[in-house]
Amino acid sequence: MQTVEIAAKDWSRALDEFSAIHEGALVSLQLLAPDLGAQTEVRDMPLLGITAEADPGGATIAIAAARSHGDLITHVVHSPTHVRIERTNDGVDVALQVESAEGTVAILWLKVASDAIGAGRDERAGPPRPPHPFRTACS
Repeated sequence: MQTVEIAAKDWSRALDEFSAIHEGALVSLQLLAPDLGAQTEVRDMPLLGITAEADPGGATIAIAAARSHGDLITHVVHSPTHVRIERTNDGVDVALQVESAEGTVAILWLKVASDAIGAGRDERAGPPRPPHPFRTACS
């Protein structure tokens, strides 16, 4: 696995590209917070998109997922400090991580085939345990 850090100046473009590539893909969204631990906010919902906005009051990144019958969930990360994409060694996107100034980390897991991320992982099992860079972000 490899983790790619996206420079803040490239967030809007990179997230637009990520959204275009993965729109409709099943995703799960896990939140890691120092005071709450790990919480799953979305499980196996189609991705609508991810946007980055730079406002005078501070930057935000919005992650939206929805089912066709109207279930819409939008998670907004205020004051993001880092955006990272985790990829397999073959370049397959596995997850997107957005870290906020307050230390909360939102991890958007893409549902990918088991062979893309390693033998033995069942794609229906939900979010895998975060790899080292994500796990230590809230330690």
